[in-house]
Amino acid sequence: MKRVLLDRVVAYLADHGLGEMSLRPMAAALETSPNRLVHHFGSKQELLTAALAQAMRVQVEEQNAWLRRDPLITQANLLRKWWKWLNASPANLALARLGLEAATLEATQTGLAGEVRAEQIGVWRTEIEQRLLIEGIRPADAVTEASLLKAMFTGLMVDLMATGDRLRLTRALESGLSRVEARLAEANIAALGAVSV
Repeated sequence: MKRVLLDRVVAYLADHGLGEMSLRPMAAALETSPNRLVHHFGSKQELLTAALAQAMRVQVEEQNAWLRRDPLITQANLLRKWWKWLNASPANLALARLGLEAATLEATQTGLAGEVRAEQIGVWRTEIEQRLLIEGIRPADAVTEASLLKAMFTGLMVDLMATGDRLRLTRALESGLSRVEARLAEANIAALGAVSV
């Protein structure tokens, strides 16, 4: 019951955003009461934290399904899959937008703790960093490359939400990913050269 209600809260927030979220309108839209929401989740901030964690779980489950089908997928191709997923439906883009809103809105507006806000970016950046290390980027460069990739992807998402210009943004994504793929190829060639010496 609580999981079903949480999924409905996530869908509501994806449609309405975090900025002006209030329990009464949400409860009315979900055909429940504010007291029931508080009973299940605690305060407004605890409800938002649970909803963001659930939205993240949905996205992680999506990625895990891709990784089960193709465990050797490169980070660049994984980001291509994410881009395709974001563009597949407005609901997908709205779900991903929740994390961006949580990270960028002032805590005074959402009431979210700093670590909850930071996690919305940090989880994905760390994941990218780990995959880049596996693919051959030097540890000294992995943090920077992961930060650049996450920033590029986040910026493209924001642009997509603002403009809807899928064609231009897909070209930009491809340009950025091609740069990373070239960098990985260079790193792997250098590593092979070092091994053969």
